[in-house]
Amino acid sequence: MEAVVEKEQMKVPVFKNKNFVLLFISAIFSSPGYYVYLIGAEWLMLSINDNRFYFGMLFFAASIPRLLLLTIGGLIADRFNKRTILFCSDLSRAILIGILIGFLLTDSITAVHLIILAACFGISDAFSYPAMNSLTPILLNEEQLQRGNSFMQMTTQISPILGPALGGTLIALLGFEGVFSVSLAMLLLASIAVLFIRLKEESDEAEKPSPWEDFKAGWNYARKNELVVSIVIMAFFLNFFFAGPLAIGLPIMVKDIFQGDAVSLATVQTAMGIGALIGAILLASIKLKKPGYVMIISLITLGVLYTVTGFSVNTLIMAGLVAAMTFTTQLVNIPLITMLQQTTDKKMIGRMMSFLMTVSTGFVPVSFVVTSVLIAIGVGIQSIMIVSGIIITLIAIYNLRNKKILEFKF
Repeated sequence: MEAVVEKEQMKVPVFKNKNFVLLFISAIFSSPGYYVYLIGAEWLMLSINDNRFYFGMLFFAASIPRLLLLTIGGLIADRFNKRTILFCSDLSRAILIGILIGFLLTDSITAVHLIILAACFGISDAFSYPAMNSLTPILLNEEQLQRGNSFMQMTTQISPILGPALGGTLIALLGFEGVFSVSLAMLLLASIAVLFIRLKEESDEAEKPSPWEDFKAGWNYARKNELVVSIVIMAFFLNFFFAGPLAIGLPIMVKDIFQGDAVSLATVQTAMGIGALIGAILLASIKLKKPGYVMIISLITLGVLYTVTGFSVNTLIMAGLVAAMTFTTQLVNIPLITMLQQTTDKKMIGRMMSFLMTVSTGFVPVSFVVTSVLIAIGVGIQSIMIVSGIIITLIAIYNLRNKKILEFKF
């Protein structure tokens, strides 16, 4: 059943809105908790199996169920209580990490176990993403959306700061059991915070359409929205060349090329979080007059930085480039999400969020497989990243002709 907030609540300043503060607190624990788990899982996979193809499959396994179920997640977010969806998502992740700890304590963990658990995390993501991103515009009014999205992005980007830093330290001090125990505790705290959000249930005696009718209505709505189509087409191709090489490439470069350890990987991923956090703080402080123009220029900059990252010669240089790269990523992501939220009917928010992620990440599983296969046949990860960065730059330059995005104003 759809949950809405009374109009009086929506007029309250962002941090005097108790519901938004609780969502913010939940995200502060949930996002870093997930990244603590992620760095632990990545380093565990690199440690127990020398075949880097399996490492790529760790990402592929998470992306496939996420991709297949995102549309369903959007439908559910528009039909049921979003708070309950978020609670179940965080709680299920905590349970999965508890299972992983059990495997570690019995010394029975294998690469296959990690891949299966990654797939289960992907299922959880498919339901939490539409619910989280459709709750924000319900809790806040349109004038607060850029700022609210920036603060939510801050919580997301604190995760690559606190998560890897804490995770790398815990691996060194307490081992894998320690890092996963902390992640479990953080996700439990996130689920508890969500339970205190109070939403007014919408009284609607009219007969609800079937899920299939809801899906068709959402698809027709998206198809007729030219801005949504423009954003999705651009994101569709960019994710293929960005997601796979970056996610798989950074850990492999740290371990195999720079001969680093878990702390070295934590340094790079922490730099990612710092750059993204600075970008989110900037957008929480100012209001963009030409968000579409900023977004395209930032994409060009991102492509150039990504190309240069492939030439990195040590961990510190890579960390600096990655920080700059994630800073520019925020100048793309926050305006993009805000554009979509402001131009979408509130009853369609969940479906539009899921459609955006489903279509824009449609190539991500293929990206993981292609990257893994290229590495397996001997293509260097640095070469893959350099070529991908050049392609991203060219795609971004082409979109300088896209008036629908360039002319958009908040």
